[in-house]
Parts: sequence; C-alpha cells; structure tokens
Amino acid sequence: MHEVGMLVEIAKSALEIVEQNKLEQVKYLDLDVGELSGVVPEIFEQYYSLVTEEFPALKGSKLRIRTITGEALCSDCNALYNVMKHEGQCPRCRSRFKTVLGGTDIVLKQLGY
Repeated sequence: MHEVGMLVEIAKSALEIVEQNKLEQVKYLDLDVGELSGVVPEIFEQYYSLVTEEFPALKGSKLRIRTITGEALCSDCNALYNVMKHEGQCPRCRSRFKTVLGGTDIVLKQLGY
C-alpha cells in the first residue's frame, strides 16, 4: 500500500504551504488523482484521517479527490481515447501503441482554510 506513504508526502507538502502562508487550520485538500497513476483513491480516503492525525493543521480536514481520466493518442491512427475504458487498446484500430497524454499524475490542487 504505497498510498499511505504518498499520503504522508502530500500532507508534508500541504504543511509547507500552511507554514509559508501562516495558516492555522486547513478545512480541506483538493487532490487530482490520475486513473493511470497506480493509486487507489479509496485507500487515500480510508487512511487520510489517520495520516492527518500527525499534522495538527490538517487534523479534521476533508480530502476531496477528483479523478483525472487517462487519455491517450493512438500511434497508428491518431484517435484520442480513454485508456482505462478501452483497456489500453485503441477503439478505432485496436492498436496498443499509444502516447499517454494525461491521467498519470497526483496533484495537490488546493488547500481550503
């Protein structure tokens, strides 16, 4: 479960923002999680409150996750498609050769205070 380690790093990043901006308490964290990031958002949600217990400024805050679609461009026919929905295969020509355009990142988008 690498998600817990990632949550700790996200919490540390949020804490840096809290300290830089002299904030006292965070109400929520907005996180964009790509479908192709290898992260299970449900595990983030399950362990978030446990991780934030160690960070007083984050304790009691909510984690709001937005899933970013894994998009790809087919290398053979130039079709744009959702990688997960089509199981990595171009729906037009059935090729598996592609350039992934998005949906691989995890980004802390916003802190609410």
